[in-house]
Amino acid sequence: MQAMFREARKQAGLSREEAAARLHIGTRTLFAYESGQSVVPPEIVLKMAEVYNRPDLPANYCAKMCPIGQLIAHHFEKTNVATMVLGLLKELEDVEKVKSRLISIAADGQVDENERPEFQQIVKEVVELEREIGELKQFAARIGISLTSLMPKQKEKAALRAAL
Repeated sequence: MQAMFREARKQAGLSREEAAARLHIGTRTLFAYESGQSVVPPEIVLKMAEVYNRPDLPANYCAKMCPIGQLIAHHFEKTNVATMVLGLLKELEDVEKVKSRLISIAADGQVDENERPEFQQIVKEVVELEREIGELKQFAARIGISLTSLMPKQKEKAALRAAL
């Protein structure tokens, strides 16, 4: 995991001294983080993501280091946009195949015991789709697309809920 931070710094073209100055930490502290001698605090990971232009760092940190993140976060590895798009389209197709069955299961407002195994498989497909969407979002952020500007603001969300 710590190698990820060192590699991100090197890919950003920063020496340890330059990175430490931009992160507002000491060079020894940065060395300790990069070598695994100290645990990197989440706020430093967020700053590294900004300084190194690596928006994937927080998600990967959560997926590997945080006990909660290990349960719910995805580790993103793909760097090729074609691979990402094909993975996304495959998962969309897989979810489309189970859509009518999901509607049937949910129609009565509950998941019966005999429906649980099939429902679990459907949820697995949705989680795989979620991972592919995350890969694409991380790639977009890495090439400079602001994800926050694309997400609806709280007022817009409230208006959408009110309209429904």
